[in-house]
Amino acid sequence: MSIAELLAKAEEAYDNRDLETALEYYLLVYEQVKDDVWLLITIALLCDELGKYDDAITFYEEALQIDATNPIAYYGLAIVYENLKDYDKAISYYKEAISYWPEYTEAHFFLANLYDDIGETNLAIYHYQQAIESDPKYFFAYLNLGSVYENLNENEQALECFEQALKLRKDNHLLYYNFGVVYRKLNRIEESIKAYEKCLEIEPTYANAYLNLALLYKDFYHDLDKAIEIYSQGLQYHPFHTVLLYNRACCYALLKLDDLALQDLKKVIELDPSFRDYILVDDELSNLHKFF
Repeated sequence: MSIAELLAKAEEAYDNRDLETALEYYLLVYEQVKDDVWLLITIALLCDELGKYDDAITFYEEALQIDATNPIAYYGLAIVYENLKDYDKAISYYKEAISYWPEYTEAHFFLANLYDDIGETNLAIYHYQQAIESDPKYFFAYLNLGSVYENLNENEQALECFEQALKLRKDNHLLYYNFGVVYRKLNRIEESIKAYEKCLEIEPTYANAYLNLALLYKDFYHDLDKAIEIYSQGLQYHPFHTVLLYNRACCYALLKLDDLALQDLKKVIELDPSFRDYILVDDELSNLHKFF
C-alpha cells in the first residue's frame, strides 16, 4: 500500500473515531518516512488521545530533534505533562511554545488554566488576556477570565468579561450560571434569577444552578415552597445529590414538615455519613437534632 493510501486509511479511521486503527496506519507510514515533523506530531497527538503518554513524549521529542523551534511540539508536550500532573514541566513547555510563537492562542489559554488551577492567579489573568489579545473572539478565554475575577471578588470586571463572552455565544449554560453568581454578589437578585433560569433552560441537568436558584428564593424572598420546588426539580436529575437533599431538608424543617426533612436527611447520611456533623450544628435543623 502506498503512503498516500495509508494516509487515507488513517484519516478515514480517525474520522470514524477508530483511533487504534488510525495509529496503526500512521505507524506504517512512519516506517517509510521517519523525518516528517508533521507526521511525528500527528502520531504523538494520537498517542496522547489514546493515553499512551510515554509514546506521545517520544514522538514529540523526535519531532523536536528535527525542528527544535516547533511550537506545536512543545505545546503537545505541555499537554501530555499536564495530563501526567507534572505541572512544572507542563509550564516550561507551554512557555517554550509561546517563545517560538508569541501569539499561540491555545498555549496562552491552557497555560492560564494551569496557573489558575495551581493558584498563580496573576499569571492566569495575564495569559487569558494574551489569549484574548491574539484572538478577540475566544469565548472561553473571556468566560474563564471572568471566573478568575469573580473568585477575586472583582465582580464588575467579571461582568465585563461575561458580557464580552455573551456577544460571541448565547448558548453556553456556564456563561449564564456565572452571570447568576455575579449578579447575586452585586445584589441584582432578579437578574441573577433570570440568569440561572436561562442556564437551566439550556442545560436542565446542571445541579449547581438548581442549588443557587433555590437559595435565592429561600434567602431573599423567604419563599420556602418555591425553593423546595426547585430543589425537587434538580433531584429529578440527581436523586443522590447530597447538597440538594440537605438543603431541601432544611426548607422542610423550617416549614415544620419534619417527616419529609428526616427522609431527606437520612438519605444524605446514607450517602455521606460526614453530613451528620453538619446536621448537629445547623440551627435550621435544631428540632431534628435528637434524631441524630
